[in-house]
Amino acid sequence: MRKITFPHMGNLFVIAKALFEELGFEVVVPPYNNKSALEIGKRLSPEFICLPFKLNMGNFIQAIEMGADTIVIFGGCGPCRFGYYGALEKEILKDLGYDVEMIVIEPLFYGLRNFLEQVSKIFARKNIASILKRVYRLAKKVDGIERKVHFLRPREMVKGSVDKIYERFRKEALKVYGIDQMERLVDTTNVLLDNLYIVNEKVRKIGIVGEIYTIIDSFSSLNIEKILGEMGCEVERNLYISQWIDTHLIYPIFRRKDTIVKRYSKGIMPVLIGGHARETISYAIYFAAQKYDGILHIFPLTCMPEIIAKSVLNGIKNQIGVPIMHVVVDEIDSDVGIKTRLEAFLDLIEARSEKVERGLLSWD
Repeated sequence: MRKITFPHMGNLFVIAKALFEELGFEVVVPPYNNKSALEIGKRLSPEFICLPFKLNMGNFIQAIEMGADTIVIFGGCGPCRFGYYGALEKEILKDLGYDVEMIVIEPLFYGLRNFLEQVSKIFARKNIASILKRVYRLAKKVDGIERKVHFLRPREMVKGSVDKIYERFRKEALKVYGIDQMERLVDTTNVLLDNLYIVNEKVRKIGIVGEIYTIIDSFSSLNIEKILGEMGCEVERNLYISQWIDTHLIYPIFRRKDTIVKRYSKGIMPVLIGGHARETISYAIYFAAQKYDGILHIFPLTCMPEIIAKSVLNGIKNQIGVPIMHVVVDEIDSDVGIKTRLEAFLDLIEARSEKVERGLLSWD
């Protein structure tokens, strides 16, 4: 029996573990992203490669040492290095003497036949349609848990209650088996969160945009979402795992596009330049239109698409009309510095809000 593993990216492990178990594989979930994984990745990765690649390499080495013999990773397209991850990681592992199979599932951009050929290596004779429908529903539910955590953190009456339930959910997800059990765990977690006592008071709303990996994975983003929640801010980001599924696996089949990206990128970045740069710009404008108090732009060092997005955002900052803070992440494993920057950012938001209320500054 194959022992399958995959890279970490936030709560992706919850969905991937349930999926592969449903398919009858033994699943090896690597340890959560941590300093050890980063150190391994730093040692083995090419110079100037981005943070997600380094953490992927750390995940794979740790999982192989735990017994994994098959790695599943999605591919990419366009001018972004993610499209080369699979091929490059495979060569590095081969040079290290690891005999593992690397299955790279390319997006539908490269054609339906190529996509189905790669998927068939995993699904074999299983009922693909039924399983994918169930796992998609699970992905939506898991993202719903995250959104609820973002809403409750700044409003909880007993500090730490939300994170206690959330961390218990993530730990239990490693123990349950298959899609049905994982869904029951999600439903139970929802009930626990819904029964928390909250304080109904106005909180600051911060929109988070940027490269998908570094905004979804808490280790990569230095726990920014949690820190902001503890500072009394509700956060909402522009990308979740189920949204990635929509954009790359579902929308292409029906020739659909993200309506927010289609509307707000028009005239600014009408074409794809790689990565999630267009989503970054579109959702920054959207969050501003929804009267968010500030926007955080998070991306890995040397990420070309997000560097361009940063320049564009700076060029249209007057049009956006809310403070924007750019956070570039790489090999930092401490959140001490980011806390200081976030405190200063929130002070700026507070000062500007007071000027607006006094009529000294207009957002229009």
